[in-house]
Amino acid sequence: MKTVYLDIAVPVPLRRSFHYLPPDGTDLTELKPGTRVQVPFGRQKLVGILLAVTDNTDITPDKIKTATRILDKSPVLDELLFSISRWAADYYQHPIGEVMHTALPVLLRQGESVASRTTYLTSVLKSLPSEEERQRYHLNRAPTQFSLLRKLIEFKLSRFDLKRLDFSSAVIKALVEKGLAEWIESEDKVTGFDRNNINKESKLKLNAEQKQAISECEKPGTHLLFGITGSGKTEIYLQAIEAVLSEGKQALVLVPEIGLTPQTIKRFQSRFHVPVAALHSGLTDRERLEVWRQARLGGAAIVIGTRSAIFTPMQSTGIIVVDEEHDSSFKQHEGFRYSARDLAVLRGQLEAIPVILGSATPSLESYNNAITGKYGLSRLLTRANQAVTASYQLIGIRQQVLDNGFSQPLIRLVGEHLAQGEQVLIFLNRRGFSPVVLCRSCGEIAGCTRCDARMTYHLSLKALICHHCGTQIPAPQNCSNCGSADLIPLGIGTQRLEQSLKGLFPDQKIIRIDRDSTRRKGAMETLTLDINQGDPAILVGTQLLAKGHHFPNVTLVAIVDIDSGFYSSDYRAVERMGQLILQVGGRAGREEKPGVVAIQTNFPDQPVLKTLIDEGYEVFSEYLLKERAKFELPPFSYQALVRAEAINTGISMQFLSDLAVNTKTHPSVLVLGPIPSNMERRAGKHRAQLLISSKDRKSLKTKLREVVSDAYGSRLANKVKWSVDVDPLDLF
Repeated sequence: MKTVYLDIAVPVPLRRSFHYLPPDGTDLTELKPGTRVQVPFGRQKLVGILLAVTDNTDITPDKIKTATRILDKSPVLDELLFSISRWAADYYQHPIGEVMHTALPVLLRQGESVASRTTYLTSVLKSLPSEEERQRYHLNRAPTQFSLLRKLIEFKLSRFDLKRLDFSSAVIKALVEKGLAEWIESEDKVTGFDRNNINKESKLKLNAEQKQAISECEKPGTHLLFGITGSGKTEIYLQAIEAVLSEGKQALVLVPEIGLTPQTIKRFQSRFHVPVAALHSGLTDRERLEVWRQARLGGAAIVIGTRSAIFTPMQSTGIIVVDEEHDSSFKQHEGFRYSARDLAVLRGQLEAIPVILGSATPSLESYNNAITGKYGLSRLLTRANQAVTASYQLIGIRQQVLDNGFSQPLIRLVGEHLAQGEQVLIFLNRRGFSPVVLCRSCGEIAGCTRCDARMTYHLSLKALICHHCGTQIPAPQNCSNCGSADLIPLGIGTQRLEQSLKGLFPDQKIIRIDRDSTRRKGAMETLTLDINQGDPAILVGTQLLAKGHHFPNVTLVAIVDIDSGFYSSDYRAVERMGQLILQVGGRAGREEKPGVVAIQTNFPDQPVLKTLIDEGYEVFSEYLLKERAKFELPPFSYQALVRAEAINTGISMQFLSDLAVNTKTHPSVLVLGPIPSNMERRAGKHRAQLLISSKDRKSLKTKLREVVSDAYGSRLANKVKWSVDVDPLDLF
């Protein structure tokens, strides 16, 4: 009888799998790919994923270790997610073990049981208490406790259900202490949702554009929903999802930021009676595992999550929605550098279901796929509820003296809107008080000791912070170069804007929204509730304000600094600038009040900016696509970036130079570089990069495999940290 081996993907940074002997007594006929297996690896015990059972190995048999134990009776990665993981490891040139671990919740990576027993809260009583019992247990004075007890008499509720129904821990604890409820454990069982009782509220009446869009978006395949802000894209999502729920199938909705998750969940919960679950980085490991289980068993009808939610197993997926599909947050920028949007398209193809990519400013890649027929395309060009599209004003500031970043025309405009009892949004994509601290005696600018970057002064913390590596030091009293105390902050950040506005409008409420003000859990929701009270106020913020928020009383949006998009060395900068202007501008005039978007710029006559403002995003996109085609840039070519970093100067450049020399030439592949990264030193490491480009994706993949193989065999491999980024969004 032949010896068989388990081919295991182990979560280590090596682009290969490992062979193990099966534990004694293993029933190999029951063992399927996607099953977790605990294995010895060096001095550790790791949890790997079974790729296959094979009778072939290139390892000397006496060196093959025996796996410790089989952790699952059935695959933890179902056939779909197993296929997606294998495809992603090959496409993104990343170690298969790390890819498969990314697809699992943390607790499953650590070996916890998939089909664990779930704790439920249940009623001790079999019927509602009498009036006398209500008085004895003080239930008449505790209506929420009584409401929970009523539900528990009908059915038991898991912690997942209790959280979804918004019952607090205090209410639950009170019922248990009164002896009216108790916790029990039972084995997980497949649970669905009531497909005959879906809607809480009636769906909205659609206009002609929306009707056409919904008819297209319900068909299998990828569909780009290109709708201006306020055009009713969310209603399209809701009605397309309703059709899926009525068939007993589930929906997966991806949003770019954790800050958008709570408002999206509330919108879906107010519309539907079915369980709506969230998956994002703000959850505990236990909470993430519970949502993962509910989705897998079919209990979570709608799963709303950020990037990693694309790996959520579902009993029966009916539709995938990617909201704000253009957003760079859908791309993982460290480690396993995958695109959740692109994996959503792949998943939709494998499951033969509709995938809706929604945006007011679609990425050039998605827009090009739509106009060339690869994706379906629906345009929503009018705002819902008769809301008027905001008007745009360009304020040239080249010859003007600014008052702490504000031109006099803009100050007057802000004052006019506030006087009418309206809200104003001031947008600056730079947090902190000031980008630099300058010594007026010697000209020294405070820089990070670990990066080729200047440190940002944060007034509230009285500290200098590097926004690249996170280094933080107390704000200096004297110059580190000459000892002078004559230090001044230069440039403007959101904190400085906030301080300036307090001087210009001392009687107005000012609300700042950036990474610093929303760091605490629940802070974003609190600030959003405050804004939606509708009182006159000035909102000051960064990109956090640009994504999906609905502020009915904002009638003026002022963008005070967008000029960097015109002189950046990144060819994507103009595209991002256009997206940002329209996304931020879309916060203005979303109800019956007309909105105004004022843009301060040194380049009011810049042709591409005027194209965007005067002719719209579609003409702007076509202009950029022609430019990209001319220079054979994505989406008319495919790129991969090999990055390297090392402590010693020159090592990373030499490592990449060796790769560039060793790789075989191919007529359809360009190998450019290496060159030092735009910020050559970051977090104490010296960085360099090698760009590989081709008009043919297959040729690029072949070249990448060759480069990766050479990288492992390099004489400098143990002196550098290197990575591969396929379809990079940031070349610098």
